[in-house]
Amino acid sequence: MKRVLIFVFVLISFYMFSQKIALVENNDIIFSEVHINEVTVEALFNILSSYENSFVPKNILIAYYFVDTALILDFNSSLIQDYSAEQEVLFLLQVLYTLFDNINGIDRIYILLDGKQTNLLVKYINIYFSFPKDLYKIPN
Repeated sequence: MKRVLIFVFVLISFYMFSQKIALVENNDIIFSEVHINEVTVEALFNILSSYENSFVPKNILIAYYFVDTALILDFNSSLIQDYSAEQEVLFLLQVLYTLFDNINGIDRIYILLDGKQTNLLVKYINIYFSFPKDLYKIPN
């Protein structure tokens, strides 16, 4: 009986402490549960970039900053400069959904490229303003 209770507790704790990350399947966003020992921005980017069905390249994140309730991400633009419009959208959605669902206390995300504020992520998405959390919650 004791072993059964321990097993149930482990299953419940695994479920309660698992994170959801956004991946791409058939050019659509899907959500996958993963277990991360330490939930940090860097760890989430490492996990996202480790999947084959992800548009998040390795070493895309140069730096990140928390300012009040905002998260500022600084990306290496050379790693995504050849993305198509669809790839650009899927990349951004993967990042926003994953970070908003797993990083507590942030209500918006700003994006810099190579340490500078710019108008466009690659060619299509305006990143001059922030992305609010209310628009990028993982659907239940």
